[in-house]
Amino acid sequence: MISKAGSILTLIGGIITFVISFLFLLVGIVVLSVASLYDKIGTQLAPGLIAGILILIFICLLIAGILKIYASKLMMNKKKVVKGGVIAVVTGAFTSDIFALSGGIVALVQGNN
Repeated sequence: MISKAGSILTLIGGIITFVISFLFLLVGIVVLSVASLYDKIGTQLAPGLIAGILILIFICLLIAGILKIYASKLMMNKKKVVKGGVIAVVTGAFTSDIFALSGGIVALVQGNN
């Protein structure tokens, strides 16, 4: 049995994760550009480090969003519902995403029936 509700919830969580990841990228770019405008004495270590951390968070969230969308697609296949549910629960717990967690739980319950 496919899990349409779980798939939709996980897809919503993946899209939200994508949007948040690009916000982190935008903030990282702004920090770098503002720091380069105001840096006159060559102390750009702290803004560069902050921007690097923000871009690293962007990459992690982007990968999590891709995995959530992949899990959402797996839930639409009868044979792979449980696999999609497990991926959704793990990525939802990693990113504290209530949509992916609930979608994964729904898929796990519906996949075992």
